[in-house]
Amino acid sequence: MNPIAQTIILSFSTVRMIPHIALYLLHKKEIDKDLVKLQDRKPTVLNFIKACTREKCFRNLFYYRLGEYVSFPFRWMLPRESSFHIWCPEIGEGAHMEHSYATYINAESVGKDFYCLHLVTIGNGKGGRPIIGDNVKVYTGATIFGKVKIGNNVTIGAQTLVHTNVPDDCTVIGNPARIVKLRGKKTDIEL
Repeated sequence: MNPIAQTIILSFSTVRMIPHIALYLLHKKEIDKDLVKLQDRKPTVLNFIKACTREKCFRNLFYYRLGEYVSFPFRWMLPRESSFHIWCPEIGEGAHMEHSYATYINAESVGKDFYCLHLVTIGNGKGGRPIIGDNVKVYTGATIFGKVKIGNNVTIGAQTLVHTNVPDDCTVIGNPARIVKLRGKKTDIEL
């Protein structure tokens, strides 16, 4: 983008974001771990302004971190992505939701460094909600449901359906889901 146009857009955006900037500064420690995953990859006010201006899904995560009652009066100034819903008691630091429209995250808990793309559904099923470990990546259109445990360092491929536990250090793809990589080695194991 043209640097002059970018400066003008960010300047106008900054005016409407004054309350958001204040909230960011009050909760900087929690927000910065998410913020460094996008835009300039720096925990700065300028990067926060860029992220909130350009990425509606980051706004959803920001409001989630603040809490429903604290964020409620400010959401009209910077609306959330209306089709992205987070219903989790806990999401670990360093989450990155990349253009996560039409996405529902309804897990019991989500670990650190969670990465999620669009059209993902994580939710209720047999016996409860999923528990997702640290460093988990969920790609476009994946569905995870039920009382399952997704291990640490797991990649769930696009359009994958997961309804059973997934061990640590693996890549899962397909419907029915199959482990195609386990601890760095190619494999083909049905879940």
